[in-house]
Amino acid sequence: MVVLIHEGFEPFIKICERINCPKSYVGLVIRDLSQLSVMRIVNEGGIEFMGIKLLGKGQNGFVFKCLVGNSYYACKVRRFDSSRPSLANEGYYLGLANSVGVGPRLINYTSNVIVMELIEGVTFDTYINYASPNDVRLIIKDLLWQCRRLDRIGLAHNELSRSREHIIVSGNKAYIIDFESASVNSKVSNVSQLLNALIMGKGYVQNRVRSIMNIGNNLDDLRYAIKEYKVRRDDESFIEILKLLGLQ
Repeated sequence: MVVLIHEGFEPFIKICERINCPKSYVGLVIRDLSQLSVMRIVNEGGIEFMGIKLLGKGQNGFVFKCLVGNSYYACKVRRFDSSRPSLANEGYYLGLANSVGVGPRLINYTSNVIVMELIEGVTFDTYINYASPNDVRLIIKDLLWQCRRLDRIGLAHNELSRSREHIIVSGNKAYIIDFESASVNSKVSNVSQLLNALIMGKGYVQNRVRSIMNIGNNLDDLRYAIKEYKVRRDDESFIEILKLLGLQ
């Protein structure tokens, strides 16, 4: 049982007490939070775990709302039982994505904590239930261009097939989040993954998107265009996809 109190970090401490984190791990995280000028962990968010409210929770990290200076951010904290020994790669890849205008803005990171822009919005799956068809089309076009920019620099997100967990819509802007599984120089195409997740697959989301895009269920031309893009990875083949979707 961890018995460690640090003013301002109580939500993190309480979770650690309840899941029996090693005291050494708690000390490391608190050191990193302080190093990154995090003043307070806030007990707010849409996910509840062990009586604590979080912004997100996965196998490798907890995401808390946190206060740095006078502004609120999202703080991802590496779990002590994570299979990943460090968050440094994720922080680096998020910074790389930022260089082409993708992802929440990275503030800073250590091996145990990433501080980034706080995105307050809804999942894409929720968004399509109330947004106008024109707004959905604009969001999809924006996402495709974000994916194209990632493809240009050879950074694969690798989890876009699970769009519910990795796309947040805030206002008229879509954000690709969580670069935990990202890699460079991958054969994976972000554009292809996104299209497979939102249009080519089977399910409510895909049916809804196809209806909004007025593309029906005959996807042979789009399927061929995606294959061409995966081989060529150039702007011409990408524009051809946009044309087939009525986005160009």
